Amino acid sequence: MAAGRFEETAARLVQEGYRMGEVTFSRGKANVFGFLCALPCIAALSLCFFSASPRFLWAELWQDFFLFAALLIAAVPLHEAAHALVWGLCCGFKNVSAGLAPPRCTCAAPMGRGKYFFGAAAPFLLFGVGFSAAALATGAWVFFAAAALHLLCAGADILVCARLLAARGQIFLDHPQKCGFVLFAR
Repeated sequence: MAAGRFEETAARLVQEGYRMGEVTFSRGKANVFGFLCALPCIAALSLCFFSASPRFLWAELWQDFFLFAALLIAAVPLHEAAHALVWGLCCGFKNVSAGLAPPRCTCAAPMGRGKYFFGAAAPFLLFGVGFSAAALATGAWVFFAAAALHLLCAGADILVCARLLAARGQIFLDHPQKCGFVLFAR
């Protein structure tokens, strides 16, 4: 469904006089470069957490293990749900398609840079930054571990957002099969 709507929308925009450019990554490249993009975020979090969080509580380690296990199991569905929620609110839920095998969420509606950026960055902002703030505020290792996990999961999203900021286009369309987007410029 998403691929067909993508093709229809792309063809319509080209007919309207837009030039099309693809900014995508294969799954393999997205995983490798996404991991490299996430490492500085995780390193900064680790530095802040272990140096500025005197309330780090090892005693809670075993008590929080089950909470972390639940967060680990829920990480991918939560990640995709964050994309779906933001893009659904911005562009209508009928335009959003998501799945877990393989994990993906795509929006078939053409978007401006801001809408696309916030939809792509939603898991990073909600879970990566959110759990990081909770970890630094509480000193709880479970929040630190959840933050590191979600930052790692959002690595490819960070990569896409960085490329989006440098892209020259007025309309952006999420690619239905690859990691990235297609831009349309006049």
